[in-house]
Amino acid sequence: MLHTALLAVLGFVGFTLGGSSAAQAGDALTLDLPPQGIYGGMDTAVCGWPTTVSMEGQCTGTLVHPEVVIYAAHCGGGYNQVWFGENIQGSGGRKVPTEFCKTYPGGGPGSGNDFAFCKLAQPVTDVPLVPILMGCETSVLTPGREVTIVGFGNANNGPYGIKREVVTTINNITGQGEAFIGGGGKDSCQGDSGGPVFVRLASSLGPQADDSWRVFGITSYGGACGSGGYYSMMHNGIEWFESESGIDLTPCHDSDGTWKPAGGCLGFPIEPGKGGGTWSTSCEVGPVAGASELCGDPLAPDDVPPTAVIITPENLSEHNGEGGANVELTITVDAQDDNWGVGEVVLLINGMEVGSDFSAPYEWTAVSFPTGQWTIGAMAVDLNNNVGYAEDVVIGVNTPAPEPEPETTGTSGGDSDTGGTDGTGTSDGTSDGSKGSDGSVSSGGSAGTGGTDSATGGQDEDGGCACSSSGGRDGGLALVMLGLLALPRRRSRAA
Repeated sequence: MLHTALLAVLGFVGFTLGGSSAAQAGDALTLDLPPQGIYGGMDTAVCGWPTTVSMEGQCTGTLVHPEVVIYAAHCGGGYNQVWFGENIQGSGGRKVPTEFCKTYPGGGPGSGNDFAFCKLAQPVTDVPLVPILMGCETSVLTPGREVTIVGFGNANNGPYGIKREVVTTINNITGQGEAFIGGGGKDSCQGDSGGPVFVRLASSLGPQADDSWRVFGITSYGGACGSGGYYSMMHNGIEWFESESGIDLTPCHDSDGTWKPAGGCLGFPIEPGKGGGTWSTSCEVGPVAGASELCGDPLAPDDVPPTAVIITPENLSEHNGEGGANVELTITVDAQDDNWGVGEVVLLINGMEVGSDFSAPYEWTAVSFPTGQWTIGAMAVDLNNNVGYAEDVVIGVNTPAPEPEPETTGTSGGDSDTGGTDGTGTSDGTSDGSKGSDGSVSSGGSAGTGGTDSATGGQDEDGGCACSSSGGRDGGLALVMLGLLALPRRRSRAA
């Protein structure tokens, strides 16, 4: 959190010690900072508030989507990774690389737009997400509302870099759209900047409230640690966050706060601070709520699977590397779901799962294929775990793709006793008005001339292709999988 000492150097906005209203730019600031910092809090449990991350030990951030961490603009950009865990100097956590980070143009303390985010290079799917407070839910942001601040910053009960939480209350919402929170020794401090403030949608709010939690605050600035601070609010920046990241961050609402529940609008944590489990195995999810309905009707049931189509490479295409070298290909899949939405697309190579993508466009770049014939598949999973499969694509690398199997037909000729095209012929050929392959209708007692013989089957029963290709591909498949693991998931994107 930026406090008055730093703000005075910047010539920016601050507030006098113990004051409850922001001073104007240029006002004299009285600096009498105590030697210690937060302030009235305690260490979190292992895996408690697991979406709270450290921004390389400098600031704090919040995972709000498997691929997006929100933090404060005044923390700057250029972060190469974020840290999940309880101690930035300890073990038991994990580092996740970023793809790019962006700060809100002109954003910073004092104007309610201290917004920044990082897009992760790989999704984090094993951490239960607390959604962003949106729409009618923001009505809970009233004076006296109990909230929880979490961060890795300075404290009055231990060293910097430990994830701590403090429970305090909202004082008021300012005209700049900032929340003034805490005081009386309960506060955030330096190093907590960008970190979250959580609020519970307690059942006391009404029959549709379900005791699940939401995140709304971005720690921005304040006075002496312990005297309260100011927080930008995530819902005010949703349109910018979503447009710049290309990702829908609000599963229950449109970016303007209109109620529009999608498949992710359910299963929100009820006890995110309780913790449990370990980072090396998995953090416990704990109890979750059902479909959210505080701002409108809950989700309708969804039992229809999604659709998936492999766009590139083309089926039966041949790809050659110079001198028989491995060939790098981009695999692109289009997946659609008209109900709850697509949750994940899984890439299959020769029937084995080798990678996942959690947001469109569903794409894997620079996948290295050795010489051979390869079957590429894709499985789309919607947010209600309905599964749909794409039709396989078969390719050849430094060798022709396998020839498609011809459509097989039944035996033609008057000696056949298998009947006509409608499969109604009897073993003695006495079909009654069976239809021949030329479209003519034979008389009763005919030997059942020609036809595709749907009774005995010329094509595979499921209509698919029982394609086979050359053996000895296990080693090659291992190379493909290693290539996927070594490369960034999906495309690169400029910051």
